Amino acid sequence: MRFASKTNLWLHNGNSEARFCFVFFSCIVTMTVVYIGLRNNSILDPLLNLNAWLATSVWNIFGNSAQTEGVLVTSNKFCFEVTAECTSIIPAAILISAIIAWPSTTRERLYGVMFGIVALFITNQVRILTLFYIGSSYPNYLDIAHYYIWQGLVVMLALGLWLFWTEKLVHINANKS
Repeated sequence: MRFASKTNLWLHNGNSEARFCFVFFSCIVTMTVVYIGLRNNSILDPLLNLNAWLATSVWNIFGNSAQTEGVLVTSNKFCFEVTAECTSIIPAAILISAIIAWPSTTRERLYGVMFGIVALFITNQVRILTLFYIGSSYPNYLDIAHYYIWQGLVVMLALGLWLFWTEKLVHINANKS
């Protein structure tokens, strides 16, 4: 009981950096545990299917030919499966954790989460399409683009969205909620 009261004092006694870190990492750990529990669960299937369907639909708009069957996207040159890791769930979890941890109003947090999720989802669709193109046209470069370039870019985008939100959408004198 004594440790809990000291921790509570430490978190609410003006140490905003420590509070941010504690809340941020607590949210990350919680979301990671939930994600691991759900990533192979059928509850994510509608999101995975949507990502595959959108990628195929946009791909076909540009005169290409691809088909979707559930999470499997196939063309005459390339085939891939949309998994939970192919979505914007992980970058969104990072962004949401930072937004929750930052001192702001509930309304500001909701705006940040909604705007951020939409921006990350759209960017992820661009990511899937470019990886589809690279896999179809330059398969030797797919791993570099997939594992190194795009993963880093999407995480940096999540950080950039959070910084934009803190600078432009959060009022300095916002009440903590």
